[in-house]
Amino acid sequence: MQSWQTCALSGELIETPVISKVSGHIYEKRLIEKHIESTGTCPITGRPLNIEDLIEVKVSRVQKPRPVTATSIPSLLSLLQNEWDALLLEQFQLKQHLEQVRHELTHALYQHDAACRVIAKLIKERDQARIELAQLQHKLNHKIEVEANNAPEKLPSNYITEIEENAIKLTNQRKIQRKQQSYFDQFPGSEILSNYDVKQQYEQTQGGTSLDTQGNYVLVGGLAGQVLLYSHEKLVYQAQEHTQNITSVNFFTYDEHLRFISSSQDGNLKIYQFNSQTQEGQIIQTINIGQNVTGVTIHPLGYIAIIVTNNGILTYYNLKNGQQLSRVTDFEGQCQFTSVSVHPDGLLLAIGQTDSQIKIWSIVKNQLLAQLEGQDGAVTNVTFSENGANLASSSSSEVYEWDLRRPGQFSKIYQGQKIGGLQYDPSGQYLAIGSNKTIHFFDVKKKQEFCKIESHRDVVTGIKFGQLSKNIYSCSVDKLVNIYGN
Repeated sequence: MQSWQTCALSGELIETPVISKVSGHIYEKRLIEKHIESTGTCPITGRPLNIEDLIEVKVSRVQKPRPVTATSIPSLLSLLQNEWDALLLEQFQLKQHLEQVRHELTHALYQHDAACRVIAKLIKERDQARIELAQLQHKLNHKIEVEANNAPEKLPSNYITEIEENAIKLTNQRKIQRKQQSYFDQFPGSEILSNYDVKQQYEQTQGGTSLDTQGNYVLVGGLAGQVLLYSHEKLVYQAQEHTQNITSVNFFTYDEHLRFISSSQDGNLKIYQFNSQTQEGQIIQTINIGQNVTGVTIHPLGYIAIIVTNNGILTYYNLKNGQQLSRVTDFEGQCQFTSVSVHPDGLLLAIGQTDSQIKIWSIVKNQLLAQLEGQDGAVTNVTFSENGANLASSSSSEVYEWDLRRPGQFSKIYQGQKIGGLQYDPSGQYLAIGSNKTIHFFDVKKKQEFCKIESHRDVVTGIKFGQLSKNIYSCSVDKLVNIYGN
């Protein structure tokens, strides 16, 4: 008699029992389904049988009995020993695999580190090569050696025509402006200037020797050849291309770009271009003057640089292309030029000398018009007033003002020590003098001092008035650039 717990086919305990409608026997479901698929008959009676004739019986799952080997203590111990051995073998294999993976990882990390070192070295060598290539290209493409006999003594006729036409326009414009009181009203008076104080300050790494301004930009030259450009309270560009003191820095313009130059005792004039949008600057040309450059001024046309040297040379350069336009050698070896200033109309030059004389030179006629004498000591600074009639000059201890309408008439308006900066305001009403650590302000008409500002710790070397005198700028050996205003 068949037990309901055993299969009629295999005789083993049933996990999923089904009963046949045809014969009533109990089978293991998976076995009888395979048999029906292969024969289509009942294994016991041989009668036809389909899967639909099977009824699944719902019974509790049968717990399989322990194997024979687990029915005694020795057998259990043997089983446990086998399991333990298998576990140890598996652990040993895992340790071996872990060690192998560690070795592979160490090797991969070493290769990665070595590759990073090689890449870093290659990048460094590449960057250095690029820098050297750029420097070489700069030297090859932008170095212009001055030939003493290349340039004529006199400016080309087309430049003279342009200078004369521009002078007529500037003279008429100045006459009209100075007849209107509203023109002078837009400048601050002496009472307002007296209240000016330091409102902003830039600190440099080396003492300043000269400065210039244009709009919101401040350009400063340093004692060790550094050129710095500031804008809106921050440093936007710097260059250390000169090997000696900067003697002059000047903005110039002929297009929409911001351009400026620097000259040095090393005999080089460098031309810069600065992109205000990308905040990037570069040296686009280097001109080797060949002598110690002691003074530079920009002609009112905006693109002609007028240069004097310590050997008595006067030269003109077109800053658009770096071409030397004229080279005046009338005084070469006879005197030492110290400074230069161009008249507001652009027709005259004032050139200071070490022998205390000042030459008044005609740019158009290319000849000496007058020689001013009477100042004691070497002339260190000369500057024209915007009114076109006055010229101020300074030595290390005195400041004189000359009336160009009466060449022999002059007056000493200040005496002090270590005079550095000298500058008229844009209206021509006031004169600022940097003496030692102090800036003195003089009323030109009254010829008397009305205020002074003490803000530097060392000698003031440069002074500039901003647009409409809203700001005043100064630099000093004390490494500070001060901006004064209300």
